[in-house]
Amino acid sequence: MSLSNPEHRATRLKLPLKASVIAAALALSGCNTTLHIMDSETIDSRASVDFEQLFANVPAPGEIMSLAEAVARAIKYNLDHRVAMMNSVVAQRHLDLSDYNKLPRLAASAGYTARDKVHASSSFNLATGVPNFGASTSQDKSIVNADLELSWNTLDFGIAWIESRQAGNAALIAVEQQRRITANIVRDVRDAYWRLVSAERLAPQLAVLKKDIQQGLNDSYAAQRAKLKPLEECLEEQRTLLDLQRQVLQLQRGIAESRSVLASLIGLPPGSWFTVDVEGELFTSYNADAALDRNALQQIALRHRPELIEEDYQSRIAADEVNKARIRWIPGIELFTGTHYSDNSYLLHSAWAASGVRLTWNLLSVFSAPAATRLAKSKQELGELRRLALSMAVLTQVDVALQRLQQSKEDYRLASQMTQVDRSTIEQYERRASASRIDRQTVLQARARDVVSRLRYTIAYGEWQSATASVYSSIGYEPAVIFDHDAPLEQIIAAVEDHLENSTYQGPRGLYEPEESRRRSRQASDYDAHIGDTDALSTPGDAR
Repeated sequence: MSLSNPEHRATRLKLPLKASVIAAALALSGCNTTLHIMDSETIDSRASVDFEQLFANVPAPGEIMSLAEAVARAIKYNLDHRVAMMNSVVAQRHLDLSDYNKLPRLAASAGYTARDKVHASSSFNLATGVPNFGASTSQDKSIVNADLELSWNTLDFGIAWIESRQAGNAALIAVEQQRRITANIVRDVRDAYWRLVSAERLAPQLAVLKKDIQQGLNDSYAAQRAKLKPLEECLEEQRTLLDLQRQVLQLQRGIAESRSVLASLIGLPPGSWFTVDVEGELFTSYNADAALDRNALQQIALRHRPELIEEDYQSRIAADEVNKARIRWIPGIELFTGTHYSDNSYLLHSAWAASGVRLTWNLLSVFSAPAATRLAKSKQELGELRRLALSMAVLTQVDVALQRLQQSKEDYRLASQMTQVDRSTIEQYERRASASRIDRQTVLQARARDVVSRLRYTIAYGEWQSATASVYSSIGYEPAVIFDHDAPLEQIIAAVEDHLENSTYQGPRGLYEPEESRRRSRQASDYDAHIGDTDALSTPGDAR
């Protein structure tokens, strides 16, 4: 068959076409992503490891846990606290990485090229219309190339410098977030601790009281059935006893989960059993009776709340976004130098060096840059409005916290007086009952009111402590700033005890301090250097 036959040529064309189609189909099938569903064994293994890590190396509390020990354990073992510190470490690592973007670009490349036919060409004289010479080549069929080039672009450097400054502000934001989370954790520990104190103080009396109330109800029901008393009197007794029972349940409901909440805050496993100090006299910490001037506290809050300082750093980041958008308008000057190599045998010099200057400019930025600048400015204005709205919320929080403090102090005073009255009443009733001059139901009701009032008294004290802590939290006072997470537990406990005995928001430490932010930034930067594997934030530290 002749090669010039059209059918033969068509057959020759179809073969490579089919091969190309088959190759393309195979390539596309290789691009399909295979879903790898998480198997049960992997999930079970992860759950087991996580459960072990959650409570690894967390020492059991002593026989009686004080408030200082609870706060110290939260600082050292609370997972949210460690997450906040690790966020600061990650932000610092991002800052360290961004600094490398300022360096010149050093690019190395090497390659091998092979052809199935010689790279041949010829030339044609346009003036005479005659070919200059026959086909020629200046390149081998296979070539090895290698290049090493150092380049530095002014535009890229300017943007990298701004981005590294933004990363620095983000690292400082992480420090303020850590300060805020730490303060909230300490406040929650205090609240849960005093609720648990309330529960444990009167747990035995409540158990006996509930039993006595139920027995009183049974006696009243029996008297009603036997018609030993008028029906109205029996119903009134039952109504009074049921109301007392409801009060007990309402009071218990708010403190029943206090042990689990406190265990979670201080890093203990759910269901852990520990006791708190219920024998000591209730005392007022945080100097709650200090003069609290509303305007002065509002000014302190505007200067020291972590959320507002975060917004200050965010405003810096927004301003730098405007600068980045403007810089992208400017052409970039690129300086480069490098060495090159090729094993092409036709070259006179197989290795050579080259240096030069390039002007780079994205001409489309002339159209997009104004829109990008307007967007950056709008974000900056949004940040300013957000800071003003947050400032208003902060001032409101200070006012609400002060009102809650005054109300809680008044509630505590009334609860204290009611406790004294009920205590005197039950003493009088018990003396009269011993002389058979008062019935059993009346004594039971008086005793129930006495237990309920004492429970309310302890709860009122806890609410007072919580309200006092809320005032300090509302102005940005973070007492835990003076505590070192890496210190031994006993040392942290001693520091907390000293703080509880001598603390006041007017003290030199606890509010925002540039030096403290600098110290925490250094601590995050030196994270790998100053701790070992056993003290990593991803695992609880030991008791040391």
